[in-house]
Amino acid sequence: MSETILPLILDGLLVVLLLATIVYAMILNRKLNRLRGNHDEMEVFVDKLNVACARAESATAGLRNAGENGKAVFRESASKAEALRDELAFLVERADIVAGRLATASEGTKVVPKETQAQVAATKTEPARKPGSKRPAPAARRGQDAGRAQEPARAGRAAPADDAGSPRSEAEEELLKALRNAR
Repeated sequence: MSETILPLILDGLLVVLLLATIVYAMILNRKLNRLRGNHDEMEVFVDKLNVACARAESATAGLRNAGENGKAVFRESASKAEALRDELAFLVERADIVAGRLATASEGTKVVPKETQAQVAATKTEPARKPGSKRPAPAARRGQDAGRAQEPARAGRAAPADDAGSPRSEAEEELLKALRNAR
């Protein structure tokens, strides 16, 4: 009996293993069929991915070109700004020189408004002051008037032209040219 049982046991074991192999093959077959069905979807996905990569490459190239153009514009603007800065520095130097010349030229001069000059001329021509006539302005007030006449020039505005017909010195002419060029 042992001779007939052993081949039967081995045949039974072989049947069980073959059944397991058949079940595993069926599961594997289903997975392969799903993968084949998804193959079409994968192709569409890969195509879309390729299109997106091509767009990204063209966008990168466009950004690179825009960066180069911006860099060129910036360099041009920077060079113009440097030229303007140098010109401004030159104008400031010239204005300092002209201001120094004006200061040295005006150290000994005194600014007297025309009204005060007229009053002084009137007092010189009148031998004596009549009672009830107007007195000339005190010296302190004359100094205030002179200061007011110079304030617009200090603030960057043109001072009132009291001496429209009088000739200007070379330093004044240079200062006026520098101010005109600065505008």
